[in-house]
Amino acid sequence: MDIQEVARLANVSTATVSRVINGSPKVRPATASRVQRIVDQLNYVPNTSARYLRAGRTKLFGLIVSDIKNPFFPELIDRFEALSGNHGIDVVFTHTNYDRKRLEQCLRRMEERNVDGIAVMTSEVEVSALERVKKRKTPLVLLNQIELEKSFPNIHVDYTIGFEQAVQHLKALGHTRIGFLSGPPTLSSAQRRCAAFVSALENAGLRAGEDLVVASTMDVDGGVVAMHVLLARARRPTAILSTNDLMAFGAIQAAQRARLSVPRDISVIGFDDLPMCRMLTPHLTTIALPREAIAESAFSILLKAATPGAKVKIARHSIATELRVRDSTGPVK
Repeated sequence: MDIQEVARLANVSTATVSRVINGSPKVRPATASRVQRIVDQLNYVPNTSARYLRAGRTKLFGLIVSDIKNPFFPELIDRFEALSGNHGIDVVFTHTNYDRKRLEQCLRRMEERNVDGIAVMTSEVEVSALERVKKRKTPLVLLNQIELEKSFPNIHVDYTIGFEQAVQHLKALGHTRIGFLSGPPTLSSAQRRCAAFVSALENAGLRAGEDLVVASTMDVDGGVVAMHVLLARARRPTAILSTNDLMAFGAIQAAQRARLSVPRDISVIGFDDLPMCRMLTPHLTTIALPREAIAESAFSILLKAATPGAKVKIARHSIATELRVRDSTGPVK
């Protein structure tokens, strides 16, 4: 059923039907009543997609994340979708599973839906795929792709402040031998966090030895494995920083299996500030990365870029990190 059929049965123009559906006061009450009765009888629902396509827009944004199973992303997705809904925009989202090649497939799916803009909130990107989208003039915004900040709007997470605060916090508690649970060296986000950790240690006058850094998968099991490695060192660390909260949860599990108490025997700090940090025992001290702020920044950039005639300046939009002190850190034993 289309709007032409409603107009024919009501003996009015399609413009009049549209005015009635949209609640315009410019239609005489008797006519509006007749049109509305037919709309109700036919159970007619306007095809907004077709209307937006005729206008050259779909009122649809694309959102691509790294891993839909990672609890870091649901808050980001939820906030982005809420903002979109407030502006009458729908969202289609997918994930890359940290695979650059899969990003190309995700972008193609978005373009097939003729989205008005795409937020690529992933750590790994394929530049050639992004350039193809750019040539089609589809607005893009990236997350933490500093090497591409001259070509695309970029949301930059400033790891420096959070790691500086974390290291200074541990140093004040007497810790000088601090280990780090790193993500895979193939992931740019893991490399940046590890670099921020090493820099924070050096600024605090502490040593960042290779025996204190262990790479593993960025999940709970990866944290368990990496923590076992560190605990087996001849001189094991008295405190641990982790690439993310999931690895930190695994580190605490490994410590408890080794009959160590957190934080009495060893302190642990995570990164991300997932809701679970306040649900587990001990409550996890962590570096907070505000997902909602990332979503708000990404949405505002796309909303402006998708406005006809708008000129969006390619720039870096910084998001700060901050230490949240809870129960998993304490004085050195």
